[in-house]
Amino acid sequence: METFHRLAGMTETHNNQSEHPSYPIPEPPPIPDSETASQYAASTHGSRVSLPLNRRASRKSIRSTKSGKSQNGGIRPPTTHPPLPTTQPQPAQPRISQDSAGSSSEEFAWGPSHPCFPHPNPHCSPDSPEAQSTRVIRVRRDWLQAGDLYPQYANLYPEILDPLVTDEDFRFLISSLNARLKEVFNPHTTRAWLDSVMGVATGFVWDDLGLTGAKRGVRELERWVERWNAEKEREGKEVRVVQLRKTGFMTLDFVVPDPGIDVVDEGGEGGEEEMVGGIGPAE
Repeated sequence: METFHRLAGMTETHNNQSEHPSYPIPEPPPIPDSETASQYAASTHGSRVSLPLNRRASRKSIRSTKSGKSQNGGIRPPTTHPPLPTTQPQPAQPRISQDSAGSSSEEFAWGPSHPCFPHPNPHCSPDSPEAQSTRVIRVRRDWLQAGDLYPQYANLYPEILDPLVTDEDFRFLISSLNARLKEVFNPHTTRAWLDSVMGVATGFVWDDLGLTGAKRGVRELERWVERWNAEKEREGKEVRVVQLRKTGFMTLDFVVPDPGIDVVDEGGEGGEEEMVGGIGPAE
């Protein structure tokens, strides 16, 4: 009988377990790939910038200025301050529009540093009629492009050159000169290294004979400027570009007829005699 009871009990237990409802077992999520994880992190979190590792600590911190009493928690007696004087309301000042403020901030102060200022012509004799009838419009070097490695001129068009030199002609002239100057004076070219080695090997006779790439490039550049001046002369425009060696490659000078607006003020007679880059009158 016990055997039958055992068999019956085991059967009941098995039946009770089978009567309980079976719940679905949730499946674990798939493990993402490394690329998927990185894309997910990049999409959910914004880009961050860490502090530089070579930063220096500030020596003027607030903690260094605290006294020993304040660090120990000492209590100071309350200080009495005098009453503040009453201020009368000031009248409202007229507001300046943003257009006028922006235009005044963008304009240059009129004087020898202005791009359109006509300088005296230092490339002729001071007593010649040309010195009295012509002026020089100077385009300065752009030191932000290449520093002092090779000359580069600013692409800032002086409107006083219109209509002798149009905006398109000026942009073409500046871009052509900058490209040629970079090719001639760039010290990181193979030709520059070859000229340096040949100069040392020959006791700089290579340089004296004018066989370097820089001297050849300067001669070609001067011939190109002469062709540009001849083209403007054929067009009947009284403008010419001074050879860059005469200005020491510091400025690009346009010789134009005197417009008669080179006076800074009535009392400043020495302002118009100022020369940019230390360029003086020709002997």
